[in-house]
Amino acid sequence: MGKLADLCWEGLTLQYVSNKKIVVPYLMFVLMALLFELFLIVLFIGTAYWTYSFGVKPNFEFFVGGGVLVLMMVMTVNVLVEVRKKKVL
Repeated sequence: MGKLADLCWEGLTLQYVSNKKIVVPYLMFVLMALLFELFLIVLFIGTAYWTYSFGVKPNFEFFVGGGVLVLMMVMTVNVLVEVRKKKVL
């Protein structure tokens, strides 16, 4: 399982790819994913605020969705940092 995780991480961070025609569009995709996740976090925070202001408590699935969103954000930032460290650009 560890080997599979390593192969997945190498693929996500373009470990063995140095062609700019591949890296630049991939970086643009990761940046767009990051912007979309930031938008979703703003929506999540706004929804949490509005539900509490109306006296409604969110259910367990709402908080699980928030946790998944935070994990996705952490992974996207890590992928972006690792691809940027390669200094291909």
